[in-house]
Amino acid sequence: MVNACFFEGWAKTEAEAVRRLESGEIRLEAAFDYATNGSGYGIITQSVPLLIVEDRQTGGVAGLFPAEGRFGGGFCGWGIYSEEIAAHLKWLGDGLFPPLIAVLKDAGGFPMKELFHEALRMGDELHSSQKAMDPLFTRAIIPYVLKCPNRDALMDYFATTNRFTHNFGQAASRALLLGLEKQGVKGLMTAAGGNGVEYGIKVDGVWKVAPSPMIIGPYLTPGARKENQLPWLGDSSVVECRGWGGTIRPINPDFGVEGKGLVINGGMMDVNGGWMGAGSTRMPVYME
Repeated sequence: MVNACFFEGWAKTEAEAVRRLESGEIRLEAAFDYATNGSGYGIITQSVPLLIVEDRQTGGVAGLFPAEGRFGGGFCGWGIYSEEIAAHLKWLGDGLFPPLIAVLKDAGGFPMKELFHEALRMGDELHSSQKAMDPLFTRAIIPYVLKCPNRDALMDYFATTNRFTHNFGQAASRALLLGLEKQGVKGLMTAAGGNGVEYGIKVDGVWKVAPSPMIIGPYLTPGARKENQLPWLGDSSVVECRGWGGTIRPINPDFGVEGKGLVINGGMMDVNGGWMGAGSTRMPVYME
């Protein structure tokens, strides 16, 4: 949050940022209360560019920040700030993407659904890996990129940015759930995420909150140990609300859930107090 103040120019020192945050001058709200979510550490401010996904079957629309290329999670995903990171993120929104946006608008949008389906059939749960989805997307976007004056920069970005499509999967999951909620579907879990202190799920527009749990299972970072770990941070579990992790469980057993009892959401949750997975991590979820 302090780095968000630096990025937006709301504070020049950490002390000033903390004072403004604690006083309420700068309002903090959950991304899940809007048409987005905060994967990773999930910082979204007014100057952050968003990728917009529309679920045309339900009418749901949601957005998420783009992957930050050579900076990895960068500012939006991990809350890391430097003048170079800030300049690069602003360039993504003001320089890199606008020509492609114009081409996609003329084409009526870029179809993602079939790419999602193909990636799932290849064992990619559209969250932690994207070993299938990234190359599928890059190949499909080439005809649009070739129509852009900055095609070399766009191709370099898509070819070298790992897990770019992770952000599309997040937004697509959110769009579907918001669309179903708008249609009046009841008993739907539209949000699941934590801030390192509390973890919440949102059902029928109402938050149910408990202490944020520790992840149980393999780590994505080599050499990571349990003592390095914080309680659950981030909103990436929204892909599990959609059920993608359970979908690929039979062909990719390292991704998914374990538990006994009634299984819902495509195999993603055991409502008797079992497991909900987000990629290769596993976390306990207890429901009263």
